[in-house]
Amino acid sequence: MIRLGALLLATLAGLFLILSVWGEGNPRADRRPVPVPQPAARDAGTERPAATEPQPVPPAVVQAESQTPERIQRFPGPALRPSPEHAGETPEPAPMAVDGPVLYVTGDRVNVRAGPSTADRVVAALGRGVAVQALGPQDAEWVNIRDAEGRTGYVAGRFLSASAP
Repeated sequence: MIRLGALLLATLAGLFLILSVWGEGNPRADRRPVPVPQPAARDAGTERPAATEPQPVPPAVVQAESQTPERIQRFPGPALRPSPEHAGETPEPAPMAVDGPVLYVTGDRVNVRAGPSTADRVVAALGRGVAVQALGPQDAEWVNIRDAEGRTGYVAGRFLSASAP
């Protein structure tokens, strides 16, 4: 440990000697402000009137043509699980506004995707017997649907049926 301290002290002393001999000196002392030349005095008769300070211009208020709609963020996540005291109860499905035909999920767990492909991200997962509303053609490979919570997405058509399982 003493050797390390001595080696560190010798290194710092050597660095100090090198910088003091070949260093640039004191850069702060070398930088002195350059005096600004003063204009020559004018005659009293040729003086210019003092410039008046410009008045600040108030910013113009621009009225919006329409209000920007509020952005609602949807946060997909895992499905909520009931607390242990309500574990045996099945919640009543929320009534859906029937704009399109009602279809039922036939798979045990079906992914609802953001687009009509397995490459698109999963928005939600639905269990067997869940009622969904078809928003597009029902005979397509991927069907655009809306679930009871209002989430929209695409489900593979082979996992949907017009009759409840």
